[in-house]
Amino acid sequence: MRFLLVDRILRLEEGREAVVRKNVSSSEDYFADHFEGRPIMPGCLILEACDQAARLLLAKSAGFRCLPGLVRVVNAKMQHFVQPGDVLEIRVAVVRQEADAAEVRALAMVEGRTAARASLHYRLVPASADTSTGRACARMHAFYEVLSTDLGRLTADHRVPSAGPGREAAGG
Repeated sequence: MRFLLVDRILRLEEGREAVVRKNVSSSEDYFADHFEGRPIMPGCLILEACDQAARLLLAKSAGFRCLPGLVRVVNAKMQHFVQPGDVLEIRVAVVRQEADAAEVRALAMVEGRTAARASLHYRLVPASADTSTGRACARMHAFYEVLSTDLGRLTADHRVPSAGPGREAAGG
């Protein structure tokens, strides 16, 4: 991956949902040209961050024995600018999952305000399919381990609430 757009996994419930964080820094490469005088995070990179969060959720849910590959983005909507200094919180929720496919709803927010939303469709390729897929699954597992180092402490401290009454869920 050229851009790693997930800085921390805040919560992950296998087979159901995950919440991740991206701290948007002014030193990001893409701000140099997008746009001069008013830097904003490109919408395609917000969707990429949603994809990375969904892939982590799906791969972890399968014990890193499959590699989720994005095949389709449906009803993507950009609703709010994301600028340097923002903390992008991404919530992904599994809508449907089969042995070889999955659909995930993604919601990207800044300070509770929706920045983007989309439905993401995946093909799930078994790690045993070939050696490159197996290696990619191992890299995804290593990526997960780094990003989830504080996950147990965060969960124990109840710092990331689940969507509930008055809170917008990824499907909402």
